[in-house]
Amino acid sequence: MKSVLSALPTRYDPADNSTLFSWAVEPEHGRLSVVSAPGVGGILVVRISGDIDVTTLHTFGNHLDEAINERLPFVLDLTDVQFFCAAALPVLDTMAARARRLTVPWAVTGNNALRRPLTAMNMAAQIPFRADLEDAFRLVAEGMHQGGRSA
Repeated sequence: MKSVLSALPTRYDPADNSTLFSWAVEPEHGRLSVVSAPGVGGILVVRISGDIDVTTLHTFGNHLDEAINERLPFVLDLTDVQFFCAAALPVLDTMAARARRLTVPWAVTGNNALRRPLTAMNMAAQIPFRADLEDAFRLVAEGMHQGGRSA
């Protein structure tokens, strides 16, 4: 597939109605915003906001992979996620297994949109969830002091 950016220039024809670029807008393909920034004590903070549903699930998974690949301790802040679909739970579970295997300390924090599905699916043992950001930082810091093991 050839990118529009690498295509050879052609003469502009106003009668031609072909589209050069197209971006999906809300809510057809969901909305998801990701910001990563260094936090307290060298702990990376990955803040995700918007909706995690079938339209944004792939993007959500990719950002989690990037966070794990950094191999830095991190907090996944999902406090501003308004909707968290049950299909995203296996993505979190897979990420938790990778973090354990790579001994990357991490924790996740969020609101009821995340807490409810985690509780309903009895995933508290696999996913190091904390109700607030400070508790999540403490959990990750403890993991760093224990030789990199996540909760």
